[in-house]
Amino acid sequence: MVYQLGLQGKINKNIPNTIAFGKKEAQQKYDKDTLLDKELKKHPITLPIKIQTNKLANAFTKYPKKGLKGSKNANFYEFLTMGTVPYLAGSAMMMAVFNLASKFYKNEAMSSALKLGQKMALGVVFYGIGKTLSKKFIEKPLKWRYGIDVNVPYIKKIDELPEEDNKNNLVTYEYHKAYESVDFPYWNLFYNDKGENRNKYFADVAKKMGLSDAEHADQKVKHKIREKIVQTKTFSTLSSYLWAAVGVSIAMQKPFEDISFIPRKLKLDYGVTNPLKFVKLFGEKFWESCKSFVNNNDKKCKIAGRVLLGSAILVTLLGNFKTLFDFNKDRGTKSQAATSLIDKNKEKVVC
Repeated sequence: MVYQLGLQGKINKNIPNTIAFGKKEAQQKYDKDTLLDKELKKHPITLPIKIQTNKLANAFTKYPKKGLKGSKNANFYEFLTMGTVPYLAGSAMMMAVFNLASKFYKNEAMSSALKLGQKMALGVVFYGIGKTLSKKFIEKPLKWRYGIDVNVPYIKKIDELPEEDNKNNLVTYEYHKAYESVDFPYWNLFYNDKGENRNKYFADVAKKMGLSDAEHADQKVKHKIREKIVQTKTFSTLSSYLWAAVGVSIAMQKPFEDISFIPRKLKLDYGVTNPLKFVKLFGEKFWESCKSFVNNNDKKCKIAGRVLLGSAILVTLLGNFKTLFDFNKDRGTKSQAATSLIDKNKEKVVC
């Protein structure tokens, strides 16, 4: 069995695995946990998509099967990955609850149900977009300034225990993030095993942070990286929910009631049958909804909308301010001064 990133979850030891990127295929053996930073640089869009596709496919097929069979190789990673299943099922239910039932209503009730159903469906989509993309507003500036990618993935090799269906195939792979644990980042993946400069990654980060001593850069910069990761995850999580709420609020505005997403007997002269006109109309309605969100005729709604949008922007800016600027560069001077009291030339030191 050939291992293909994004499609397969296991590998035969006798055949080198294959990572497929479009027309070109690069063969590479993963005989140990491997950081995918180089692959991410070459394929910044396709690699995350392939990883998420692989995890999603396994969450619906492979992992539930292992769990229901009581496999001794089922683990917590698979349990967490299956959490996307109820999330997607609930989203689909929210999108379909009014749209599918509307055909049973009379014309006037059908129209009202479709309007609400369309806005709920848009709310689900905008929620996902706002929650996902808003994190990049804080994560990307950190990467550009210090070279710290909090989402850098790595592939983890798992040696499974023998079972009836895997006697000849005891190796599988999981996809993790090197910084997914703040307390225990996978530091070993960042050391350069080839070449003289083993600390190159840490030296580059230290240089961007204004720290010296490249020889021992890993010891000096690790606690700084931890601080940045904690700050980034905290503010990106807070801001993501605020931006998700903004997205849902925009989707529920009145202008989106005048646009038809689903072909039906009562459709207007635009809709999915005319894609170009539909895209233009959608852009217009989106802009009108944004204006309605911050300039609503209802005074309370207008105040609430402006407060929500302002909070999302404020948290995002504050997150960038905290992560991009370091106000504790001299924090380690006291400990360095204390260690300098020890005279290394003496054989014994009495404290």
